[in-house]
Amino acid sequence: MDTLAALLAGLLNNLRSIGPDVCPGPWAWATTVLGIAVGLLPTVGTVGVALWRKRIGSRYNAAQGGALALIGVVTAGLLPLLAFAAVGQVFSAAAAGGGVPGLTTAQVRNLGTQVCVAGAQSKYLGAGSVGDAFDPSDPVALGLAVLLLVVVPIVATLFVLAQIRLALRRGPAWPSRFFWLPFLALGLVTVGTPAGSSEHLWIGVSIGAFVGIVLTAMVGTPRPEVVARSLNPGPAADRRSTATRGAQPVPAQRHDPAPQSRPVQPPVRPPSTQTRVPPPRTLVAPAPTGGAPVPPPAFPAAAVQRPVRGNRFSPIRRIGAGGFGRVVLAHDAKLGMTVALKAAHAPDAETEERIRREAAALAAVRHPNCVRILDLVHARSDPGLAGLDGMVIVMEYVQGSSLGELVQQRGPLDDVAAARVWSGVAGALHAAHTRGVLHRDVKPGNVIVDPAGIAHLIDFGIARRTGDATLTMAGYVLGTPDYLAPEVAGGKKASPASDCWQLAATVSYALAGFPPRGGHPDAVSGLRAAAAGAKLTHLPRRSAHLSLLKSAMRNEPAKRPDLPTIQRGLDDWLRRHGGATTGAVTAGTGRR
Repeated sequence: MDTLAALLAGLLNNLRSIGPDVCPGPWAWATTVLGIAVGLLPTVGTVGVALWRKRIGSRYNAAQGGALALIGVVTAGLLPLLAFAAVGQVFSAAAAGGGVPGLTTAQVRNLGTQVCVAGAQSKYLGAGSVGDAFDPSDPVALGLAVLLLVVVPIVATLFVLAQIRLALRRGPAWPSRFFWLPFLALGLVTVGTPAGSSEHLWIGVSIGAFVGIVLTAMVGTPRPEVVARSLNPGPAADRRSTATRGAQPVPAQRHDPAPQSRPVQPPVRPPSTQTRVPPPRTLVAPAPTGGAPVPPPAFPAAAVQRPVRGNRFSPIRRIGAGGFGRVVLAHDAKLGMTVALKAAHAPDAETEERIRREAAALAAVRHPNCVRILDLVHARSDPGLAGLDGMVIVMEYVQGSSLGELVQQRGPLDDVAAARVWSGVAGALHAAHTRGVLHRDVKPGNVIVDPAGIAHLIDFGIARRTGDATLTMAGYVLGTPDYLAPEVAGGKKASPASDCWQLAATVSYALAGFPPRGGHPDAVSGLRAAAAGAKLTHLPRRSAHLSLLKSAMRNEPAKRPDLPTIQRGLDDWLRRHGGATTGAVTAGTGRR
């Protein structure tokens, strides 16, 4: 401590020599300037955190979390405390008339100079502790003590809090407590330091902490792709799910490249082990309100068909995988359009029957915001399907980006765009529910925004008809834990209410940039949080839809509003605020 006191005493002397010789004295002003430097110590930590997060993103393992906590305790607590103690030691020694480490006899003598009403600078800065300053017998001194030793430290703490929250943007906020709490405690643990020097230090500290807000903000936030990579260590699943773009075909797709002669490449990963589910004996879609089953719609669903000479399908490229198998982009000569072909990874009877169920259920759904099924064929029926196995679902293909990609690239949606997404996809889900179809995997990666800005619900790859057994894979409920309804994560059957929860969670992500329960290091911890009905910690704070989001994501399914109610409420809100209920979805266009 003597070494540090000597260093700071020399620094104070240098600052005193270039400072103004006005009341309350050059040493007092030098202490205030030194306080600015002390106030920037937490900024060193917050800027370091902001720069580090540009590399690690928004999820921290145990070592990284410990490092963040250590940075906060050291830069916002320990180092400022040492500075206060060392400066107090300098002026206490001068007030006692003894030698001061780091100062010559002449410099110590200068500390005793009388300046205006403050008197000797050594006494003004070094006599009496912070605790002694709160003397009710002297109202003026008490008022100054409350202002400079209570109010100013609290304001400075708020500035530090603002710094660390800026550094932690697009990420969990819990590390902030390791910055502002030690800094706030500084006012308590320095109660034994001289009141005069502490008051001038706090004045400077508040200025430095305010400047630190600007410096931290200049660092910026991690890039969206870094955040996405940290929150989703295995992003391939979302990339695969965006392959089934179920919406209106883009006209330009009619001018496809020439058919490729080589077959589609086999899948990279081996087939997953799935729990056996007895397949139904008949291929029928359930009636909307019960009663006799309704025959599945005829295939193909396209209105215009062309005569085919040679191969019907010409594979273009593999574009990903859906819930049951890989997806290939191809030109369909019979329908005269580019289509997405969805097939199973393994040509076993169970998987084939599941594809039949999926196609039959989805072909019964008609909605402009929902994927359409055009045909169901067997891979052996056409030479152009030589690289595929089993049954092949022919779906419409639309170019576009997933909602997750759009938010990562351009920023969160505004309230109008979010309302359009929510209302449109809610209508698509309700149309599926009236046909007895549950999606069970609504998430940002499964909502595609086409070039016209229209949102489409895709990839019913794990959809099932009401009454089917719950499908599991390797012991886990199929679905994305961050967007999984609590009751489904807990092992109960999916329902329209669980699809409603997942859609609300997807919209919350579009507004806030994070899943509503925050990120989790792995699927198991995410599943546990979902099953426990963990608190929704990352909801958008300034959205007009916050109340509806909370209502739609209640843990109790029976307390959630149904999809038609949500859709009517959103459409009414759009009309009240002068927005069309239909229109292009935009991202990053400004806050609400």
